Amino acid sequence: MRVYKRKTERGLFSREAMLEGGRLVLDQGQKIKPTARELCLNYKTLGRYVALKRNSINIDNKQFGYSKVHKRILNDEQEQMLADYLIQANRIYYGLTKIELRTLTFEFAKINNIPTPTSWKKNQMASKDWVYQFFNRHPEFSLRTPEPTSLARMTSFNKHNVGLFYDNLEELIQKYQFTPDRIYNCDETGVTTVQKPTKMIAEKGVKRVGTAVSQEKGCLVTVCGTINAMGGFIPPFCIFPRVNTQPLWEEVLPIGSKAEGHAKASGWMTGDNFLNYLKHIHKYARPSKELPVLLLLDNHASHVSLAVINYCKENDIVRLSFPPHCSHELQPLDQTVYGPLKTFFNAAADKWMRNPSNAGKVMTIHNIPILIAEAFPKAFTPTNIIAGFESTGIQPLNRERIPEHRYLPSYVSDRPEPAESAMEPQQPEPSCSTHTPDESTAIISPHVIRPFAKAAPRSKTSKKKVTSQVLTLTPVKRLLEESAAAKSKNKAEKSQPRCKKSIFPVNTQHHESESDSETSDPNMELDDSDSDLLPSNLEPQEREDGEIENPTAQQLDEGDYVLVKFDSKKISKYYIGKVERVESADNTVDCMFLKRKPTKEGQFLFAFPEHLDASEVSVEDILCKLAPPTSGGTMRTGDIFTFQSSFINSFQFPIM
Repeated sequence: MRVYKRKTERGLFSREAMLEGGRLVLDQGQKIKPTARELCLNYKTLGRYVALKRNSINIDNKQFGYSKVHKRILNDEQEQMLADYLIQANRIYYGLTKIELRTLTFEFAKINNIPTPTSWKKNQMASKDWVYQFFNRHPEFSLRTPEPTSLARMTSFNKHNVGLFYDNLEELIQKYQFTPDRIYNCDETGVTTVQKPTKMIAEKGVKRVGTAVSQEKGCLVTVCGTINAMGGFIPPFCIFPRVNTQPLWEEVLPIGSKAEGHAKASGWMTGDNFLNYLKHIHKYARPSKELPVLLLLDNHASHVSLAVINYCKENDIVRLSFPPHCSHELQPLDQTVYGPLKTFFNAAADKWMRNPSNAGKVMTIHNIPILIAEAFPKAFTPTNIIAGFESTGIQPLNRERIPEHRYLPSYVSDRPEPAESAMEPQQPEPSCSTHTPDESTAIISPHVIRPFAKAAPRSKTSKKKVTSQVLTLTPVKRLLEESAAAKSKNKAEKSQPRCKKSIFPVNTQHHESESDSETSDPNMELDDSDSDLLPSNLEPQEREDGEIENPTAQQLDEGDYVLVKFDSKKISKYYIGKVERVESADNTVDCMFLKRKPTKEGQFLFAFPEHLDASEVSVEDILCKLAPPTSGGTMRTGDIFTFQSSFINSFQFPIM
């Protein structure tokens, strides 16, 4: 802070001493210099005071000596107007920087004809000293690093969306008579093998302070927590970035926890994982027709599917979703539970890293269950859980629990509908302060000089807006069914003409070698004579029109190997693929394709290429299902496959 410190006592004397000196000189006839020396006054200042008194000029109420108060450019009322503007700008997430404040202050003084120093006019902004003194006079302000907040989160959290959520919540509580022990909230959070270091003791003045972490980029493990308004919780449900889990993980996690893998080993929540998570909740919540439970959750895509809705309807779980981008204010887990969980988890990870026995070791997902078991009981306490439901106004139900100023960020997009914008007058700007300046002063407000951003009226659009909704209602289910049917129809239309499209980035060198090896006959197709090449037990049935009838999606399972044919304009290509997922609704499967290894003539060995080749395949393109291949028994040959079907040798496959 720029504060000047005096180096002398010059000019420091009291008003009483000056008045006493004047009385002694004027009334008793004493000399000015001896009197000033006696009372520790400056004799020239005393002489000027006596001369003015002799001329009958009353200056007893004036200030004597150097002023201890800085010369003000703006008075209290004007500075309060700037302070109110700063508060409102901060609450709508459009706060000002120091440079912007200095520029606004100069413009405010200039437009209101307030005298300013020459340096202000030269730089077209207020000085740094004025900003420092402004912060001294208004200690409610400080420089802060803001948290990045998306426009979707700012604008979606408004009184209308939140009001719809409370309406649905109140209606469900009255209809089913939910008690606090039957109101649940579930959500996911992520923990990684790279912790966020906690504060530590370090030497002052050191430019850089470091601490050990496991690696630069960690592995994500999803932790699913479930709490109820009574203060209880359900053991966590964890999703690990592995296809298969280990029994030891569930033994180390809190008692009753469930560890599950991921189909693609990513650690993120999927529809199948969430369905199993609901079964985990059902195991402990034990809902029934007489005593159903209410589950509050967000609108993540994995939470909204036909399978999930059907399971909830069949098992008496009533689901209510939060409005989009509003869970940071309405979700109890986000309010008071997950914050402490991350803090305790990072502290446990720091402790593990600093343990001398773990020196030089890399933290893996095998250590995550131990850290979760240590942090989970400390964060999921009845006090934290109950406080989360109270702070969001869910239990007890309180619509006014969220302060008004929390809705102010939506001011930027608080726009009327297209039909209403031309008829309704513009609403006044929200106020963040009760301070009202005197109209007689005619001071131009900072809101006029630098108005806040305001979006234009909404344009007409057919896009449906997602709001809070009861996900177990029949209309919601019907909409999902219609959406799934439309999606299946679009996929069927896009599949004509059918050709394989890889979902992986194209590697030029990889595809050039592939094209060099594909020297098959352009007219190579599977006709009636080629059907003899197929194994007898898997031979497609021939219809009356002579066409080959392909297998259906119901006959295929994950892990099956199939022979696939892709037709292009000039050539027909054949691939052997491994089924990764079956979509019976749209009659498609996801396949990972093998390629033939460059071996001696007569040997047909296959392997997955280095650049994986996968795509969505229509069942109509599958010629037949193959018998499971055999692989080598050593480390070197374990990823090489051989198909026993002799007819495979009659086709020409792409070479790696």
